[in-house]
Amino acid sequence: MLNDKLRTFFELVNSAAAIRGLNAKAVADAVIYQAFPDTTAAATVEGADAMLRNGVIAFLAKHFKHTLADPQQLSLDIPEPLTPIVTKLNSLAHYVESVGQYVPVPVLIANSHWLDDARKYKRRKGEETLDEAAVMDELYVALMGS
Repeated sequence: MLNDKLRTFFELVNSAAAIRGLNAKAVADAVIYQAFPDTTAAATVEGADAMLRNGVIAFLAKHFKHTLADPQQLSLDIPEPLTPIVTKLNSLAHYVESVGQYVPVPVLIANSHWLDDARKYKRRKGEETLDEAAVMDELYVALMGS
């Protein structure tokens, strides 16, 4: 069971997301002080306010990526022929760079230009990861060869 602080936090998050969308930065900025006034004040005094904000943003980004507001929405809004493909996805929402937020899969299906943006973004991030892994392989080989 959620404690009162966390319950309040998630209520504020849901309210802010209804207005600002699944934009982790905008939602964090809208709720952080109201949800955690003492923590925010202490972090500000101690110079850790940016770290607190970044932590809340990271938490919300992960939350938005893996949580749907209404679990029934997934099955209701996806055309039946697409369901076998959608079930292969690991996330319920994907980042759309042009709108700067995570967008649920049913909304991506309804907006093919956002789906195109999300798939290109994910592919680009995957290629960046593979490039970095290749450099790490090179570093490992050089280290082990010496």
